[in-house]
Amino acid sequence: MPIFIRNLHLEFLTDKGTLISERMVEMYGKARWRLANGGYYPVFTMSSGVEFIFKTIQDGQNPRVVGTDTHYAGRCIWNGLPFMDITPKDADCLSMVLAFTNIAQDGVYIAHMMNAAVLPSIREGQSIAMQMVAFPLSIAVYGSREAYERSATSHTPDAGEPLILLDGKAFPLNFMLKHDPDKPVDKNDSNLKDDIVLLCGSVLSVEKRLHQEPGQDDTGFMVATIATQFGHLDVVFTAQMIGEAACQKGFYIVFSGILSGNVAIEGYENWIDSPALTD
Repeated sequence: MPIFIRNLHLEFLTDKGTLISERMVEMYGKARWRLANGGYYPVFTMSSGVEFIFKTIQDGQNPRVVGTDTHYAGRCIWNGLPFMDITPKDADCLSMVLAFTNIAQDGVYIAHMMNAAVLPSIREGQSIAMQMVAFPLSIAVYGSREAYERSATSHTPDAGEPLILLDGKAFPLNFMLKHDPDKPVDKNDSNLKDDIVLLCGSVLSVEKRLHQEPGQDDTGFMVATIATQFGHLDVVFTAQMIGEAACQKGFYIVFSGILSGNVAIEGYENWIDSPALTD
């Protein structure tokens, strides 16, 4: 999963676009360790609620970090039924990306699974609870649903009619194109990033989260909560991502982005005092 520097306003942790290794080592040293099947998830939580998850395996007598995720510890819980594993072949062994439907089976979404290996097993049709967050790659804010529709219809794309999303309905466009059962397999575009989801909804609440880091007193990000067919969803972005637009309760947001679901909840926290490495 990408490290969401832009959404979480973490530029102060980077140098020339790369995470500062000394800061990562410091976080890793202060992390709280979570036991998983086949490894560990050391987690460092910032004051803002941002989590750095260091995906770690045992390599001989030493732990080895094979990947790092960012997440936001919010309060929105979804229950999904997985039906397809779309984890990239080059992903590390502690990562997982799944396609889900809901209990009513009237919608589909794609989620990157945070702490996936804490679950004893993952089976098709199994109900999985996740603390869910959205990280937009692009986002627009409107004063109302009507304003969004007016904007969408004010110009017609070259491809035809404008795409107008249904309120609160997830639309995994690339996934649908890539896995279209009516299209021959050799005609599907394997290069499509099928983890991108389109969503829109009315803003129920907005909160600004501050990192409270030394010298970064006003550095933080926004969390707008919207209602969806799967439950409430925290959408994480910065003021810079929406330009001069405001975002407040009752406004309307439309975005394309990635869903991040933490499954280490409801009895699967699996915290340990220290890693039990083999001698």
